[in-house]
Amino acid sequence: MPSQVLREYIRFFLNESRFKQMSKSKFTDLRQALSSSSFLDADPEGDLDDEDWSSEAAKVLRDDLNDYFDSTFEPGYITCIVKVDMMGEMSTPTKDDVLKGATYYFDGGLHFIEMMLMSIDDGSLISDIKGASQKVYEVLMHELLHMQQFLKFSRGAPSDEKWDQFMSTYKDKGGPTGMGEDYFFFDQPGGASELETFSFQMANELVGDLGKDEAIKALVSKDHKTIRDSSASYRDIESRSNVDRPEMMDMFKRAKQYAKRM
Repeated sequence: MPSQVLREYIRFFLNESRFKQMSKSKFTDLRQALSSSSFLDADPEGDLDDEDWSSEAAKVLRDDLNDYFDSTFEPGYITCIVKVDMMGEMSTPTKDDVLKGATYYFDGGLHFIEMMLMSIDDGSLISDIKGASQKVYEVLMHELLHMQQFLKFSRGAPSDEKWDQFMSTYKDKGGPTGMGEDYFFFDQPGGASELETFSFQMANELVGDLGKDEAIKALVSKDHKTIRDSSASYRDIESRSNVDRPEMMDMFKRAKQYAKRM
């Protein structure tokens, strides 16, 4: 059962907008925790560990994140799993290469976030990549917002049955691969929403790169060039979908609301 502190947190967040929820220190302090984590200077070369590929950097990141969530929520409430992608890297990786994917899911009464960290085998470190910890922060916040969506959907009483209900429409539409161009704009009111999480990620990317004022200015003016240059999410949508879709304007509006609270 949740502790008293956790119960109070759930009770308060049910009455708040997610714009306000995601600006709380329990989430935003994660940025500093990541920038000071020693995963940045741990060995990032992947090795086969049991049945999955891992690395010293992945293990340190996993432990630091689990320590953070244990102290911020309660022990075991959120579990992070960090694996390593063994695909070859570009000779000059950027921050957008640091993570190869991430997902949030609920299972057996617990929340999980699973990530796929890059492997580097040329002797360099993740700290050599400018903005590496910021990228991990952006992606983690995206997945934590999915957790908030599920908690809202389940009225603060998550269960495996409610998780299946929460994901039913998402799965019926084929998930990330089956939705094709519609994936980024999937938006189920009161349920799972990629449009919302990508709006939030875009806001984090723009504020992280431009600063709050310039990020809001770009979103208000719908400056596609500035947003493209500073947002990996925008570039991903541009390459895999269509940034001229009318839903893009909704994404900019939501991103602006998130940016205003950062």
